Amino acid sequence: MRIRASVLYATRMLLSPSQKTLSGQGSSAGRSLIGAILCIALSLVPLVVVLTVSDGMIEGITSRIVELSSYHMQVTVTDSTFSTNMQDEDDSPQLDLETAQGIQDLALQLQQVPGVTAAFPERQGIGLAAGVKGRTGATIRSVPPEIFAPESTFSQLFSAEAGSISLSSSRSALIGTGIAKNLGLAPGDTIRLVTMRTSPTGKVIPKITPFTVEGIVSCGYQELDSLWVFIPFDTGFSLLEDSLSTILVGLQTQDAFSDGLLETAWLVEEELPPECRLRLWSQLNTAQYENFASTRIMLIFVMFLIVLVASVNISSALVMLAMERRREIAILKSVGATSEGIITAFLLTGFCAGGAGVVLGIPLGILCAVNVNQILSGIEELLNIFVHFWYNLSNMFLAFLENFLSKDYARSEFVPVQLLDPAFYLEEIPVVLPWTGIFAIAAGTLVLSVVVSALPSIKAGKEKPLDTLRKF
Repeated sequence: MRIRASVLYATRMLLSPSQKTLSGQGSSAGRSLIGAILCIALSLVPLVVVLTVSDGMIEGITSRIVELSSYHMQVTVTDSTFSTNMQDEDDSPQLDLETAQGIQDLALQLQQVPGVTAAFPERQGIGLAAGVKGRTGATIRSVPPEIFAPESTFSQLFSAEAGSISLSSSRSALIGTGIAKNLGLAPGDTIRLVTMRTSPTGKVIPKITPFTVEGIVSCGYQELDSLWVFIPFDTGFSLLEDSLSTILVGLQTQDAFSDGLLETAWLVEEELPPECRLRLWSQLNTAQYENFASTRIMLIFVMFLIVLVASVNISSALVMLAMERRREIAILKSVGATSEGIITAFLLTGFCAGGAGVVLGIPLGILCAVNVNQILSGIEELLNIFVHFWYNLSNMFLAFLENFLSKDYARSEFVPVQLLDPAFYLEEIPVVLPWTGIFAIAAGTLVLSVVVSALPSIKAGKEKPLDTLRKF
């Protein structure tokens, strides 16, 4: 039996699976085969959506952490690298102007290294931010004003929710939306930063410094927005103490994920003073990045199990198809068809069924993935309608009980349903279509369709024509 004959027989089974067999009985195998195709198509939709959403979410969060927090590379500078500490009028240890200038000169020097696109000196410390509504912990970042230039990454990833993205004076401050909401602050309000300093006697005492809120910024990731307070670089030297802060130079390159990052790191290390230490973003965020990767793999694995279960329907459909066409198979084998030819025909049928599921499911999954933000928003609105209705119904019932029993009952506030809490995820999911992953899903589904088709195909090929014809 030639391959052409196997293809023709597979085509016949696919195009006319619901026709009556030679035994005169109606066929249910055709409906099973169509159902298997639809099951595979529907199982591929969540798999493509999960792959797209997870890649977009991980890429969006990682880019904000790498670009705005750890930089592509980070050079840690000690306070003794350029000069020694000096005492100010309050007898608290501070970096002198020579040290500040030395850090800025180092940043300019590193910016000339091939592969480095920008270098920003920075001093980070922990403090307490106080506003109208209360107090909250904050990461105080003293940065140069040019870090928010229009062409910089900071300016591209940050958006001004209110005010402007600039540090126009020595007492200007930019705060994240999380801190602004917790403290009830708006542009023009005063935010007080409470930091610690050590007196000459060794006693740790608080230091309160007022700043004017210049703008409220957001990068779309509330976990970062709820931490940061940006102040001018020079002001940070008088505000943050050496032992409670970190001095660094943040370096940015063309691509933090390129293979050339290590080569650039070697060139940067050659320019560094002995006391400085260079670390890549992957070293600073190892645990978080590995957590993202493992979560993505687990989600894809769970979704792929759904495809595996759906593909079993192809196997059951082929079993029914082989049973209904036993007489056809017996007649074909009696006129010269080989077992290998029959097996090939059924394998081709399973492969084409899987291919039809891929053709239907992949485009539908891509369509859902591209519009995932609108879909989630619509589902949230629908859920909130029912939740709000139940909330009002519960309050009406409590009001009835209060009037009937003359007893007060505590009422909770209405909390809207959020499918993806912005406190832990991005406020808007970046849509990144991973074409390589989508092609891998399509190829894997086709291979899986052939694998699950193997057992019923072999069973159909082993049919003995004499035994089968005797039964009819």
